[in-house]
Amino acid sequence: MKIAKATIYIIDGEGLKPVILKLVTDEGISGLGEAAISFGCGRTGAAGMIQDLCKRFVIGADPGKINALVGEMYDQSFWLKNPGGIAGAGLSAIEQALWDIRARSLGVPTHDLFGGRMRDSLSYYANGWYFGARSISDLVRRAEATVRDGHRALKLYPLAQIQPNGTLRHPTNRLADDPAAVRQALDYVAQVRRTVGPDVQLMLDLSGGLSVGDMVRFARELEDLDIAFIEEVNDPADLGALEQIAAKTRLQIACGERQYLQFGFRDLLERRVVSILQPDIGNAGGFAEAHRIAAMANAYGVKIQPHVCGSSVAASVAAHFSASIPNFYVQEHFPYWAKVPGWIEVATEPFESCLKDGALPVPEGPGYGVTLNEDVVKDHVWAELD
Repeated sequence: MKIAKATIYIIDGEGLKPVILKLVTDEGISGLGEAAISFGCGRTGAAGMIQDLCKRFVIGADPGKINALVGEMYDQSFWLKNPGGIAGAGLSAIEQALWDIRARSLGVPTHDLFGGRMRDSLSYYANGWYFGARSISDLVRRAEATVRDGHRALKLYPLAQIQPNGTLRHPTNRLADDPAAVRQALDYVAQVRRTVGPDVQLMLDLSGGLSVGDMVRFARELEDLDIAFIEEVNDPADLGALEQIAAKTRLQIACGERQYLQFGFRDLLERRVVSILQPDIGNAGGFAEAHRIAAMANAYGVKIQPHVCGSSVAASVAAHFSASIPNFYVQEHFPYWAKVPGWIEVATEPFESCLKDGALPVPEGPGYGVTLNEDVVKDHVWAELD
């Protein structure tokens, strides 16, 4: 069996613009992967990296020799050694698609290739519940409504700014010169805690929005609000700053969505300052690499919460991963994408709608258990290779 065709999609919708790869073999078996570049900038860069790797290494290759093919790309592409997000995302999309092909060719779920699932459903926290908010009071009301919808854990972005279109904007240049914004952020978290009550988990993404000293003070103010974890407390490249902050707070720290390959996570784990690792399978090197990262974390007593902010493809891939690792903690989930005007659903069965009894069921196979809606994605083809 050989890889005969690659199709790269950039889905030009609102909310997210996913970069998705479909590989097809000469026997008609297809596999899907997604680059973790569906928000922010870099979509055409990631799509271009996928295209270059497919042209040089993938088209005509045996899809069953995944380790050899990944090793060839790593050693011979030059830019996959100590990669950034664009190169890492290109490799990850291809690697995911290869495992999907392997599992589909055997008629089994992808997690079966990694020892099988350890759990039938996944605990999760809701992200994206804030879409359309116009003010802090509106955010608090939406948090209350989200809990009424049955979601028992929420992620908040207390340092973010509300934009006119109802989306959130991460801090720019940190907030050292805006103490009023910091006080408002603390008050916002306290309001949400009072409103949703003590039984709802709250997670905070801080986006590296404060200086080290200000972040320490901010974290200490949060310690009485029963926060499950604080995420991205500093610039992801500055492990020294992470050590400083971790030494001065009792809160669990989570990070990792902008670390790449096992080598980047090794350096993070060796500092022993992180309680929760958040590798994104769409840029950390792919499905098998994420498993290696999870195994490393398990040896250090660290939990895994995979970063997921992508289409139903990325969400399904992450669910297979989470089901098959021993140190899984919680799944990131966006249950309200369909409410975003202009949102484009790429799958025939949206992952967002699969919630059942307060948990996420693990998708059934074969492969990742997700099928592209060809009538939709055909209008978003970025490149085709054969």
